[in-house]
Amino acid sequence: MLAGTVAVMTSLSAHGSPTGFPPARTDLVTEPSAAALEALVEQLGDSSYAVRERASQRLAAAGATAADVLLAAAEQSDDLEVALRARWLAESIPFTTGRESPEATRLLENFASGDLAARVRIMHRLLRLDDDAGIEPLARIVRLERTAAGSQIAAALLVQDWEPADPYWPKLAPAILAGIGTSNRPAARFLRGLVAHATADSPAASAHGIEACAAAAEPLTTGRNDMLALEPADQLGEPTGVSRVGSVFRRCLVVLLTQAGRRAEALAQAQLLLDPAFGPVAADRIPFELQWLTARGLPEAVDLVTDRLTDESDPFLAYAAASAWLKRDGAEAEAKATSLAAVASRRLGEEGVEDRLTAAGILARWGEIEWATREYQTILDAPESRPAERALAAIFFAELLHDQERDTEAAAILHRVVAAGEKEGEDLEQGLMQLGREPRESRSRMLFFAACAEADGPTRWRLVDESLAAFPDDVDSLITAYQLTADEPARRAEIVRRVAAAAAAIEQEIRNLPTDSTSRNEYAWLIANTEGDLAKATRYSRQSLEESFDNASYLDTLAHCHAAAGNLERAIRTQWLAVKKEPHSLLIRRNLARFRSLAETRP
Repeated sequence: MLAGTVAVMTSLSAHGSPTGFPPARTDLVTEPSAAALEALVEQLGDSSYAVRERASQRLAAAGATAADVLLAAAEQSDDLEVALRARWLAESIPFTTGRESPEATRLLENFASGDLAARVRIMHRLLRLDDDAGIEPLARIVRLERTAAGSQIAAALLVQDWEPADPYWPKLAPAILAGIGTSNRPAARFLRGLVAHATADSPAASAHGIEACAAAAEPLTTGRNDMLALEPADQLGEPTGVSRVGSVFRRCLVVLLTQAGRRAEALAQAQLLLDPAFGPVAADRIPFELQWLTARGLPEAVDLVTDRLTDESDPFLAYAAASAWLKRDGAEAEAKATSLAAVASRRLGEEGVEDRLTAAGILARWGEIEWATREYQTILDAPESRPAERALAAIFFAELLHDQERDTEAAAILHRVVAAGEKEGEDLEQGLMQLGREPRESRSRMLFFAACAEADGPTRWRLVDESLAAFPDDVDSLITAYQLTADEPARRAEIVRRVAAAAAAIEQEIRNLPTDSTSRNEYAWLIANTEGDLAKATRYSRQSLEESFDNASYLDTLAHCHAAAGNLERAIRTQWLAVKKEPHSLLIRRNLARFRSLAETRP
């Protein structure tokens, strides 16, 4: 046996696969049974070289049909020869079928050669290919990926995209089923159950799908799976743990059970999401899991963390609990919400300005605009806040108010920064520069917000003109100026020239910082809303999303690129994703409504 093993290993080092293995055949009339495949796998360890080779050839000819038994043998067999041959055979099964789009084919060609991190990046890109062209290949990865971890990540990306009443997800069902085929991997079984539920035509069929998910979930939601991250940590400080693989499947179970009215069972799953023993970062994750449960219709999950809520509570947990109580009925619930919010705000004062600034941003993401406003205002009013801290809070606060269509207030908030700059002078300017903020931009944004609030046309144009005088590269002011000059050819020509100059300056930034997603998104946003090289803008927009997967603002930009190209169907699909990621952004929701209106009125 040892001699045969050495021969196979020597062959692998020279050629990358066992000697004599033919390419997988596609002309088989019938697929071999599971029992036949298992017998062939057992023969991979036979004492006869001829038997081993014949079994290898027959398994290679079976292609994807043999994937399950080969992967199981590769991971579990105690026979080194069986494990090695099974691994090599499994890895020789192609991820392509010849039916993929050119972009999906290109991605899949490089898939098997990368490490897990590179393969996950490709999974992200497959998930977001235009017209859902990457869904079937991504589901096929669930079946064929050489590691259980990679298979589960691919499935988690698909599961994470599902939510009740999503108009798009049921359309993905055939592609998902085609991709996973007959795979019996837990991740594939979970997906099969979710598809059954999402496409059910009766309560019984829906319940059957939920039970299939529950039966497949155990190996997906325990142990090391929760250490596999789907994406980087959130920009606002939300820990990576909320996007870990184990949590995705358990969260899906919570939604399925809640939707079915099985709230006690949903709470049992919620308890595991909130269990501090669930992972080393669980303490940081608990506030975000609780808020997620509240947003998905299970605010009573707050009862599961009552023992952790004291006057010394983590402020983020206290705010998450307050948000949950706010969604429950009765005067007592409202009183508890008010009390917990007060505890959270007091604790933030003890932690410092940086934590309060982070909390304000997170509260805005949660849709708790009143509390976010209070935290920003506290920083602005606190005597101990340094000038640069107050300026940064004002900048973030004004952008929130602008998103909420409160532009007069946004302009007034930034006026404080401008006035402070005139008073503090160089000290404030240096502080802002250290924080990565261009001092002139505050005055420009103040005037832009004032223009947004202005109904009078000439006054609005004057404010936009002053905004550009303060900071000529302000993209939103350039876009507004372009829109305002639609009936004024001479003025429009000047704005087009300035747009081209701003685009050239942004491109220089892209060359200087080739991994910076912000500049690419800014270029795409400018061109999509004015004029210029739309193909380049769309390419930059996609690249920004490769660096910042599913960033809602960047999805919004890509949707505008699609709309500018006349593809409103893609624009609406992409904007819907942006809304899912930022459900409380009025600007993003308004853009979705606008794209839908354009589609309805288009001839």
